[in-house]
Amino acid sequence: MPLFSRSLATATLGLLAAVLGQPTATHAAVPPQKSTVILFVGNSFFHGAFEPVLTYNAAAITDENFRPNRTGQRRRQYEHEQGPWGGIPGIFKKLADESGLNYEVHLEAISGQTLQFHYDSALAVIQQPKWDKVVLHDYSTGPVPARHGGQPARFFTYATRLAQAVHTANPAARLYLYQTWARADLTYPTGKSYSGLPLDSMTTDLHRAYYQEAAQDKNFAGVAPAGDAWLRAIRQGVADPNPYDTAEPGKVDLWGRDHYHPSAYGAYLNACVLLAEITGKDPRKLGAQEQAAAALGIAPEVAVKLQKVAYEQVKAAKK
Repeated sequence: MPLFSRSLATATLGLLAAVLGQPTATHAAVPPQKSTVILFVGNSFFHGAFEPVLTYNAAAITDENFRPNRTGQRRRQYEHEQGPWGGIPGIFKKLADESGLNYEVHLEAISGQTLQFHYDSALAVIQQPKWDKVVLHDYSTGPVPARHGGQPARFFTYATRLAQAVHTANPAARLYLYQTWARADLTYPTGKSYSGLPLDSMTTDLHRAYYQEAAQDKNFAGVAPAGDAWLRAIRQGVADPNPYDTAEPGKVDLWGRDHYHPSAYGAYLNACVLLAEITGKDPRKLGAQEQAAAALGIAPEVAVKLQKVAYEQVKAAKK
């Protein structure tokens, strides 16, 4: 075929492809980004306990323990608890979407339960090869020393067993621990396990246990230091250290109304920590117009401060 005719034919085919909406050889369709499938395993320190966190973005994630009318549903801790839940994984999902990441998020959470409970009752959920990433946390006092009411041996045993179970199903899966935070209700009132001690005492105990497990069990890729981020926010003057006294002007309360579970501020900070640790994304880039913060009633300038604290804590932990 003469050069002119061949060029004309090529141009004609390109025009037809454009009209018909078909990709040409020089403009191939971009395949959709493969989703990263992540499972969060824990209790109310993931689902958040209180609105607006409890059901935030629930439609965008899968609550593995929700069944309509509770048919075939594993036991929840409290009968009044419904579902499905969004919680901190729901916030994480929104932050990931805004960061341009394609995450398929699943939640396996039952209030008041331990990693042993999940190993004993939910192994069929956890030990599936589809999980690309899995995040685990224990009951709030589980990892602390026995003198403070903890059962650290149980924590180490079942964190290790769950990690092994996940890697048996999918050796390429990446596992993370979610370091929880100091409970104000165990610190400031009298007669509690940390009464009379500074707030950082429980944080230190939790940090030591979670990081020890990650160091001794190479199945774990890292720790999301939510509890350490709470302490950083308090030390930087972003958050109020004691929810039992008069609120300090300009400081947010990271605890919910029970001084135990997270408030919207605490949950948001935790989700930012998870985003930074698990995805490597800098939460500061989400900025003042970040949508989850707005939906949770967090002022733009406060969201920016919490994003910064999360980034700094994760960065510091890598040194």
